[in-house]
Amino acid sequence: MTGQTRPQLVLITGGAGYIGSVLARRLLAAGVRVRVLDAQFFGDGLHGLADPGLENVRGDIRDAAAYRAALDGADVVVHLAAVANDPSFDLDPDLGRSINFDCLDHVMRLPREAGARRFVYASSASVYGVSDSPDVDENHPLVPITDYNRYKARGEELLFPLTATGFETVAVRAATVCGVSPRQRLDLTVNMLTAQAVVNGEITVFGGAQYRPNVHIEDLVSVYERLVLDGTLGALNGSALNVGNQNLPVAEIAEVIAARVESATGKPVAITTTESDDIRSYRLTSRRLRETLGITPARTVADACDDVTEAIRNGDLANPLADSRFYNVRWMKQHSGEIGAGAR
Repeated sequence: MTGQTRPQLVLITGGAGYIGSVLARRLLAAGVRVRVLDAQFFGDGLHGLADPGLENVRGDIRDAAAYRAALDGADVVVHLAAVANDPSFDLDPDLGRSINFDCLDHVMRLPREAGARRFVYASSASVYGVSDSPDVDENHPLVPITDYNRYKARGEELLFPLTATGFETVAVRAATVCGVSPRQRLDLTVNMLTAQAVVNGEITVFGGAQYRPNVHIEDLVSVYERLVLDGTLGALNGSALNVGNQNLPVAEIAEVIAARVESATGKPVAITTTESDDIRSYRLTSRRLRETLGITPARTVADACDDVTEAIRNGDLANPLADSRFYNVRWMKQHSGEIGAGAR
């Protein structure tokens, strides 16, 4: 892959969210114009960002006319907008389907018709569901066990047949993301356990034996940045790409976090384990990422824990356990009446 032709304008759906607000800043710093289309249901991670290269549009991807307008002049689309994770999807399955799947026909088809040359789709490593294999690569059978997983997988099925001369496609199967963002989420495993440890001095682990692949948000955004900026997708065109780093049992993640927070605060952190019906467990390999893009994610669970710990202790993340904005399900329950206007 090369950097021969830089995009003139990148459209990021969900670009004001947890991952998108980091990616938008990274692309702007690289001198690329960015247009964001985001319902901003959880707020705006780009609020106050004054950059002449940024167009921050509040809008709903389910509105085909609004989406078509946002595509004007865009030559690369990064589709991040979604009802994120299983609990959020399960809270309102009809809403989840409407955002994560029903609108994908026009979300994926219209960019090609509008002259975009590349579509980057945020799928999920959770499409693998459950696997005992120590080395789950992109050829591993998909065993989605929840609706969130199933619709992510079906999105790939819709996207790849659209691949054509002049229209490249790729699906990013990211591990569980961790670390700090301008639109912070604390309902992700590492971030959530870190917040518990810092505030309460105690971590609650559900289950513990399940393996979770993890990736630091900065490493994930580096991959998205390359998929946007490189002149061609090459061997990745029309296919999926795993992006992860450490594969750890949840219990071991808790132990790492407890040790790091104890070191930072000087206070002991207790770990309590309880039963869980969450059977998702798989270990991701990102070998193809290394071979095609030359990227090896290097940031660790400990690094993400340190970042979240610092953000809480210096006040950047105030009221981390009480503020519902950090927790998608809690926020959705409190603002259910507004969700019809759009969500991420």
